[in-house]
Amino acid sequence: MSCRRHWLWVLVLVLGCGGPAATTVDLKKQAIAFNEAGYVYYRESRFNLAREKFEKALASNRLIDRREGIASNLNNLGAIAREQGELKEAIAYFQEALVVNRQLHDPAALSETLNNLGLVYQSQGNLREAQTAYLEALEQARQLPPGSLLALSLSHLGDVARARKDYMLALNYYHQAIKADEAAKDPRGRAMHLERLGRTFLDLKDYDRATTYLKEALEDCRRLQDTEGIANALKGLTLVALGRGDRQEARLNGSLLLGLYQSRGQEQEARELEKMLQRAGL
Repeated sequence: MSCRRHWLWVLVLVLGCGGPAATTVDLKKQAIAFNEAGYVYYRESRFNLAREKFEKALASNRLIDRREGIASNLNNLGAIAREQGELKEAIAYFQEALVVNRQLHDPAALSETLNNLGLVYQSQGNLREAQTAYLEALEQARQLPPGSLLALSLSHLGDVARARKDYMLALNYYHQAIKADEAAKDPRGRAMHLERLGRTFLDLKDYDRATTYLKEALEDCRRLQDTEGIANALKGLTLVALGRGDRQEARLNGSLLLGLYQSRGQEQEARELEKMLQRAGL
């Protein structure tokens, strides 16, 4: 859930003069507590608990018709549904959030939600709907100063182009995303898109350029201590070495990647890597 917001409001119920003492319902404090708890649980992948907290935050926001908060909570709930594989439910949440955000004319919130919606369509294999969502997300992001939302939309469009094997278009989108990363001074995003460029050149069997971009991505991710990025770059470099028939390089990178998977508790990825290396006779 990128660009998360904390939506705050206060509802005060006051009885007439001479009656009982005034009663105050501090929905601001409630919203803060529910949202913060939801974010903590989400980061811990405790999605059921996160969902419960965001649903309570949504109920509070609906009571006072705080539309920015409603849209944010719907977006969060959609992200949780997507994580849990409940894709139809995720689409419903994101579409409802879009309705609210269109009323608010908030390009940042619209771009965020459209990107999330596109991810669900893409995971369903519905590339046309995904592309439509990403293109509108890009249109909204262009109304803002260059930043993460612009880079994200460009990156997603590159992923769709790559899935369609339109590699030249994918490269174009990834290069644009890197420019947006540099304008926003986002080294993590830049490293991710360098890795995307490397993998696209790998698809094209242009091993020299694939190696150049993947090694640069690996260096940046090591400097940033981004273990997920390191793993992605090492996997790409392992595949490059296998494509070239460089058994020694493939064994070296594969060994580093296997150790990283094991340290991160990625057992399934580790098993798949071991099978791949075994098939290659390593």
